[in-house]
Amino acid sequence: MTTAKTSMTRNCQDIDDLKAHFCQDIDDPVRVHAYLITSDPHNREGGHQMEKALRIQAIKRYQKGESPKTIYTDLHRSKNWFFKWLKRFQSGDPNWYQDNSRAPKRRPTAISEIDRQRIISVREHLESQKFAQTGTSAIKWELSKSGFGFPSDRTIHRVLKREGLVKKNCLRTQRR
Repeated sequence: MTTAKTSMTRNCQDIDDLKAHFCQDIDDPVRVHAYLITSDPHNREGGHQMEKALRIQAIKRYQKGESPKTIYTDLHRSKNWFFKWLKRFQSGDPNWYQDNSRAPKRRPTAISEIDRQRIISVREHLESQKFAQTGTSAIKWELSKSGFGFPSDRTIHRVLKREGLVKKNCLRTQRR
């Protein structure tokens, strides 16, 4: 397997330093696969760079007239993988070979900063009063009295917890 690494180095400058530009002119998919097997599994960035190189190589081979089945079989990839990257290439995006973010595009549980501050200020106001209830129900009641729309009990509790304002019930801890 070491020979695959050295022959790859001849084709690709700085292939061992995978933070450098990745190789775009790899012609032999078997050597690429052998290098992927021998590369350090803990080097996540290196694996990403080689994966990008495989994507580019697959499309270059397709442009030269090679059949898709031959390409994705030689590269040990799936049919869906090949056509996903072909579709991205055909979209015209100059960075078609880059990974897209997998982060959610929206966060349905997120609340605005104004609502968050409103919950915190009501909690602080309730804590400043003697004998006042300070839980989520009390906060929700105060928000409804002030005329503002109010979030669910769970959302109020989540905000309080993030701010470190949730206190353990003293009676529960004494019983244990």
